[in-house]
Amino acid sequence: MTDLDDEKAINRELLHDDPDRKLMSLKDSSWGELILPAPDESSGKAKEGFRILVFASFLLGYLLLETLKELEEKNPGKLNIVGLVTDDPANLKARISAEKRIWRFYGQEKRVELEKVMVEAALSSGIPCFTGQVKTESFRELLAQWDPQAVLVCVFGQILDRPVIDYPAFGIYNFHPADLVSHHGAGPRPYEDLIARKAEFSKVTVHRVTEEVDAGPVVGQSPPINVRLKNGETPGDVLVINDKMLVPIDRMAACLVSELVHRWDQGESGCVEALNFEELFSQEYKEKLMQPIEKDVPKKELPLLDKGIDFYRL
Repeated sequence: MTDLDDEKAINRELLHDDPDRKLMSLKDSSWGELILPAPDESSGKAKEGFRILVFASFLLGYLLLETLKELEEKNPGKLNIVGLVTDDPANLKARISAEKRIWRFYGQEKRVELEKVMVEAALSSGIPCFTGQVKTESFRELLAQWDPQAVLVCVFGQILDRPVIDYPAFGIYNFHPADLVSHHGAGPRPYEDLIARKAEFSKVTVHRVTEEVDAGPVVGQSPPINVRLKNGETPGDVLVINDKMLVPIDRMAACLVSELVHRWDQGESGCVEALNFEELFSQEYKEKLMQPIEKDVPKKELPLLDKGIDFYRL
């Protein structure tokens, strides 16, 4: 099966799930398409509230999107997810550095599966999804149509350019699974850096996005996360480390969005400069992050929201 066959297979499945969905090619994108949810999927979708656009893929990005969906549902009129822009690893023509990033640990069948899961998570909640090239005039027109007030990024394979970075009045923020303050793990292989250093702990960093990869001003970091096994060794499998590092994504996203919506409610604008996640997280939760990794094999199931927390009401 070729990459184009895989792309068509995903599209067939998306239309099989709901034949009223629409697939549209943007004229100047070299790959991917804009996929619009069906009218019945969009009927209950928020039309008002603080507008957030998501650039995300893979398991961390999936958890981020699920968190925002939960926030939107539980806070009517407060939050509006206007779109998802995601990696297209099923298409080998997509310039997303797939062979340098986490996608290289998966065969094509699994890449197809994970892409479909991500797109389906958006469409089924009435969120339009774009899988193509972002440095184009057509995407800039789409961006203006969505008109986001803030952008959240997590595991996205294209470098964003100035028209995207400068667009949202409240800023654009990336969730990166490495301790950037300590100058560890910038770039596409944060877990390899961690393994090479035989690190005991790491942190998830939220930083503002610039045209230089993972170099924007740091907004805040998670409390320390134990990345060793019960026997005290650092796992050699990056997917095992990934399962642990994604854990605080939902809480961190909820905290950041809560701050953004609060600023909007108060009539303020501009970027969030700093968030102290250490103070926002309970001691019990910080102790949870410090527990060793349970198993030295990757989890098979998709990450779930931590329903035991109260950050989902803004």
